[in-house]
Amino acid sequence: MPITNHREEIAMNNHSLRLPAVHGHRHRHTHSHVPQNRKILALSFAIITAYMGVELLGGWLFHSLTLLADAGHMANDSLSLFLALLALFLPPRGQKGFALLNGASLLLVAVLILHEAWERWASPTPMLAGPMLAVAFAGLLVNLIVARLMLHGDHGNLNVKAAYLHVLADLLGSVVAIVAGLSAWLLGWQWVDSAASALLALFILKSGWQISYQAWREWR
Repeated sequence: MPITNHREEIAMNNHSLRLPAVHGHRHRHTHSHVPQNRKILALSFAIITAYMGVELLGGWLFHSLTLLADAGHMANDSLSLFLALLALFLPPRGQKGFALLNGASLLLVAVLILHEAWERWASPTPMLAGPMLAVAFAGLLVNLIVARLMLHGDHGNLNVKAAYLHVLADLLGSVVAIVAGLSAWLLGWQWVDSAASALLALFILKSGWQISYQAWREWR
């Protein structure tokens, strides 16, 4: 009987000794993503910011409101990527605060798109399909490159996920612009722009709410 208790005690001790090793493995696994996330976010931030600068310059030189408006969307993406990158240098609670800020900015983008879509629906204005399509295709290409980069990030990190959703929203915005431009050019359907933009805003609203709610729960 004493021998059995001794063996049970050894087994329990061995089990307890293994627990820190498992915890340490998880801890190292979490931190192993940090350098990769920083590299991906920094490269994505550089690409988006560079394209935004080109659009701003083009909009100013060619007096194009379409270019300037798309540069504004890119500026929002650039800010989101910068916040996500900065958050990786902060302690966990600080990261959750930045994720909450990123989620809130998605909600703001959705509200602004809905407001713009309503105004265009109420007072439709003819679109310049040619310049719009050129900007939309260029933006689609840039966002596809950045979205592919972001897919390799750790989406378990709320800031990385929020930044990816910002880029994804802008990518879908480029698709919406292409569909709307082609509809206006080939079919004369000006209403497609407002309807498709409203659907995009609902997608962004849902994503922003999910990020904000999860970040708030983990932050408080």
